[in-house]
Amino acid sequence: MSHTQKNSADLFWVHYIRAIAAFGVVFVHVAADVITEWGSIPVSHWWFANIFDSLTRGCVSLFIMVSGALLLPVQEGVRDFFRKRFNRILIPFLAWTVLYLFWKKAFYRPDLGLSQSVSMVLDGGVWFHMWFFYILAGMYLMAPVLRIFMAHATRAHVGYFLWLWFLCGSCVPFSEKFARLLGYPGFHVGLPVAMAEGFIGYFILGAFLVTYAVQAWTALARVVWASCFLFCCLGTGWMTTRTGTFQDVFYDNLAPNIVLYCASFFVLVKFIVSSSEDKLPVFLKGFVIDLSKASLGVYLIHPMIIDVLDKGRLGVAIKPSGGHPLIMIPAISVGIYFVSFFFVRFISKIPYLKRIV
Repeated sequence: MSHTQKNSADLFWVHYIRAIAAFGVVFVHVAADVITEWGSIPVSHWWFANIFDSLTRGCVSLFIMVSGALLLPVQEGVRDFFRKRFNRILIPFLAWTVLYLFWKKAFYRPDLGLSQSVSMVLDGGVWFHMWFFYILAGMYLMAPVLRIFMAHATRAHVGYFLWLWFLCGSCVPFSEKFARLLGYPGFHVGLPVAMAEGFIGYFILGAFLVTYAVQAWTALARVVWASCFLFCCLGTGWMTTRTGTFQDVFYDNLAPNIVLYCASFFVLVKFIVSSSEDKLPVFLKGFVIDLSKASLGVYLIHPMIIDVLDKGRLGVAIKPSGGHPLIMIPAISVGIYFVSFFFVRFISKIPYLKRIV
């Protein structure tokens, strides 16, 4: 098949996905303060948090899909590829890893030393959201090989891989986790297919959808998206009620419902935005692009903003559990998102520092 270089300037809808995914990550982390409190808050409050959380699942997976959509159809030298990734990803990762280590030492671990810090960096435990960079690094290391696959594979070949990944990397581990929660800890499916497991499927799924998805898929995508949202929300409520403790098996990034949720959302945004792009005011398009460009920085900085508010480091603690979640979760999420966005915009204007966002 023929591949042409794609970038976010050519694919304006990609900016929407990035901006929405960044906001969704903030939303999920704010809602987590309520969703994990099953049994200690009113049930109605928990359900509102569950609805919000279910609605914004799979945000990080969308980032990986966008990366696959933009990178895998492109052919370039391995050296050029890694040089660009170093400038875009490795520098921010190193800078913010150091910042979060200092943050942890200042507020949580005053005894934190060099050897412990190195161990945290190696195993991805510096801060709860930094795991994304380790996943992304794995995708990038595989990208030169996957580009060859995408350049020569037919649609049937790529489709076969995705179905294999959906079965072995999503359905099988989900069924094993689900069985354990139902009281069958011995249930195990001995079908290891290591190359078709983990987040690599999202990487290739993004490239597949940007290449092969067609407008006719949008009707089905609407049904799948809504069904998966309900499945996630109701399934989480049912399992949590059944066990008496919060269960996140339906929230997992690799759960079948989340895979389909992300795929259908990707298709919907792709065609809805593409069909209406010419009608959008210039200022709105520019704003969306600004939000998109700040998405990595927002992802990196927002946990600090959450921590400042949650711990009352400015004198007043602001928590989503401090009021009704129907109001508090959206209000705090919007506030944290735009505070993060403006910090990123400010940093991006400073020479040298702009490279970390």
